[in-house]
Parts: sequence; structure tokens; C-alpha cells
Amino acid sequence: MYTIKQIADELGVTKQAIQKRIAREPLKTHLIKHIIIDDTGTKRIDDDGAKLIKDVYTTIDKPIDISVDKGTDTLNTLISMLQNELEIKNAQIETLSAALVAAQQTAQAAQTLHAGTIQAQLTSEQETEVSPEKISLWGRVFRRRK
Repeated sequence: MYTIKQIADELGVTKQAIQKRIAREPLKTHLIKHIIIDDTGTKRIDDDGAKLIKDVYTTIDKPIDISVDKGTDTLNTLISMLQNELEIKNAQIETLSAALVAAQQTAQAAQTLHAGTIQAQLTSEQETEVSPEKISLWGRVFRRRK
């Protein structure tokens, strides 16, 4: 069983660097079953867990050697993935565009209906409105109506 400090010393990095690295995915998920906390609260990592951590550090530090054929395959795979992603996004855009058009049509229909209702109310008010009685000059003076 190793402590984080022992692994850090072997790799020539700080204890904090190891702690940060094992707190991130995907290493965090793989190390869960390899970490044991002892009675003193110290994290102990078994041999397999220590190997995983060491592999992460040694893999990161190695230069990536991509031959022309391997690079082409990698690029083709990446292009294929991006094309698939683009097709998915285009389908989502089409769906959202159709939903937007439907929402605009619904809003326009609601506005038209509301305008028609208001127009009908105004028309009915005008029809039911009684013209005020005309009061003569003498009626206004003496406050009498015809």
C-alpha cells in the first residue's frame, strides 16, 4: 500500500498535484476501489491504483507518435464524429425552427382573435349606446329637460 506522498515522490511531483489529478475524472472513478483510508485518516492506495496513477503521469509526459497512416485514420475518425455531430445539430435546428414557426402562427392567431373580440365589444357598445337627450337653452338655464 502506498500513500499519496510516496507516489508523488516517485513521480517527482507534489502531493497536491497527485490529489488534484485523482480528484478528476476518469481517474477518480477507476481509483475508488483502490483507495483505502486507514485509522489515522491517511489515504492508502494499493499497487493497482498506484500503477494507474503512474500510468497517467507517464502517458501524459510521453510525446505522441502519430505516423502518417495512423494520423490519417485518426483524422478520418475525428471527421466522421464531427459530421455525425453536425447532422444531429442540424436536425435539432430544424425541429426548433418548426416549433418557432408554429409558435409564431399561434401567437398571430391569438392576436387576431383578441382584436376581433375587442372590435365586437366596441361595435356592441356603439349599438347599445343611447344618444344623450338634447337640452334646450332654457332647460339648461332652469335645469329642465324636454
